[in-house]
Amino acid sequence: MPVSRLKFESLPHAIFLQRVSGPEAATTLEARLGQGAFLALRLVDLLAPDRAPVSKDAFHYQSVATDRFCRELRAVDTEGAHVHGIAESASDSYRLGDIQLIAPALFAYAHFLEAELRLEEALDVLTTLLVVVGNRLSPTDAVAAQLRFARVHRKLNRFDEADAAYSEAGELATLAGDRYSALLSRIGRANTTLGRGNLADAQRGLEGILADARAAGERDVEARAEQGIAAAFYYMGQSAEAIPHAWHAFELYEEEDSQLRALGD
Repeated sequence: MPVSRLKFESLPHAIFLQRVSGPEAATTLEARLGQGAFLALRLVDLLAPDRAPVSKDAFHYQSVATDRFCRELRAVDTEGAHVHGIAESASDSYRLGDIQLIAPALFAYAHFLEAELRLEEALDVLTTLLVVVGNRLSPTDAVAAQLRFARVHRKLNRFDEADAAYSEAGELATLAGDRYSALLSRIGRANTTLGRGNLADAQRGLEGILADARAAGERDVEARAEQGIAAAFYYMGQSAEAIPHAWHAFELYEEEDSQLRALGD
């Protein structure tokens, strides 16, 4: 989805406050992490290009208060370190006048949340990245953000949103001359088609991507295409046709986790 059309549907980052429920929850580590994430991301919001500039004193006051709360979380939990890293990066971005400094911390936290299957929260962080940094992202980061945004939507079975983000990623990758990411965007759209249950269409699309990946020498994309084709055949009840593709994916992948996933799928 183009950055210009992105917006929060409700209070930004309220999803993190849902961790606070009941009279006793407010004092738990989980609740404090949610509160810390909310505060750190609200600090990032002050850097958005479409809002009135914040005075130095106002930003300093909010930054100090946020840092004080989040610093306590840094030493007690991996997520706390991510949250504090965002607050710290936001302060650095404001002080140095470089909004791109916030991007690595937001990417890292979104990745952590996705791995923890906190997908709605991961979407909130990625939306923050795309809304606040937006067109000021480097071409490489802009493509990566859209690909991750699309993937999380796909995991939530929000296929229309996933398709739009994959298309945006493909266009950005093509403009940047990033052949690998352009192919990844096509893999993502094919997997979205697979998720919708259009198995034959997905299989045909993946066959085309496989041919293009082979011609381009993109081994990782070739492996992903083979894995997707295997899944399509399997879901169509054609296990015999699926097995060779799953094995080819296993052979092409270079990382053990990906190899095991290819055989497991």
